[in-house]
Amino acid sequence: MKSILLVRLSAMGDLVQSLGAVTSLLAAHPDWRVTMVTQREWAPLLDGVDGLDRVVRFHRRGGLPALWALRRELRRESYDVALDLQGNWKSAMVARLSGADKRIGMAGVWRQEPRSACLLQRTVECAATPHPARAAWELAKQVAPEAPFCHPSLVASHAELLDERAVLTGIGVDVERAFRVVVVTETSDSRALRPSAVREFTRDGMPTVLLLGPGESGMPTPQGMVMRHGRGDVRRMIALGSLVAKAGGEVLGPDQGATHVLLASGASGRVFFGSQDPQRTAPASAQAFVRAGELACRPCRNSICSNQEGVVCMEFDPATVTSVASVLPPVGATGSGPWAADDLA
Repeated sequence: MKSILLVRLSAMGDLVQSLGAVTSLLAAHPDWRVTMVTQREWAPLLDGVDGLDRVVRFHRRGGLPALWALRRELRRESYDVALDLQGNWKSAMVARLSGADKRIGMAGVWRQEPRSACLLQRTVECAATPHPARAAWELAKQVAPEAPFCHPSLVASHAELLDERAVLTGIGVDVERAFRVVVVTETSDSRALRPSAVREFTRDGMPTVLLLGPGESGMPTPQGMVMRHGRGDVRRMIALGSLVAKAGGEVLGPDQGATHVLLASGASGRVFFGSQDPQRTAPASAQAFVRAGELACRPCRNSICSNQEGVVCMEFDPATVTSVASVLPPVGATGSGPWAADDLA
């Protein structure tokens, strides 16, 4: 039996997209032990992930004492392989501190900080566009070549579902009928859906809940059915996404962590991309959309817009939106067909 350590410290959406690696590894080798290390604020997301043996929490603002505490915790067990799913100095250092016999990560542009590869023993080249879900799968294949590509799956407990159901009922939502959740973001963030776009895409009569997170604590409460999730409420998002899925509803949001959590909980949805590149971050389980036509500044991948005309890339309406083909699952991922020439690992 092998013991595998997966290192993905942040961010919330990228961590969620990387979770398919757990299912991939265990589909190939059900007897393996899989441990994941992540930042402590995101660790609750991993509760109930099928097959995950242990979650190790990292305090990212704890300085050197936190690193040494993490080293002690990791070395309570031994690992055959540590897979650096993130690709920066901190994640590579965590892989090294684990004491794993082998340390593997992605190479080149797939790394957020390419020079951090010096802390690993081997890196993996890939000609495809970097994507956190693809990176996780490519690395899983290094230890289990037959591992299938798998989507992330987050699971809420029965008690969590009952609690979130009560909150929804309290604001007037009939959870037995299809309803929509719109992820609302502070408008100073260039990735935020504009209010005009929300109005355009919610005219079909489906009951719509506006979800505000901790970053929107200073925003005035919008009109309509509104839910506020505070810091530390990540488990509530899993329950909410599960209830949306059960009711046959949908999630509508920008390319941000909350949207990815809701989708990984089983909900279908639409994700709107402006400054972000859907080829790099679009989830496999949702439709991805961009503003139609060429915009010279897109994708800039910045959270603050520098365009003098404003955030034109997020000005959506039914006439100016176009869908983008998903890059997931990768061609040939299930072994059902040949690899495309430009998609070779």
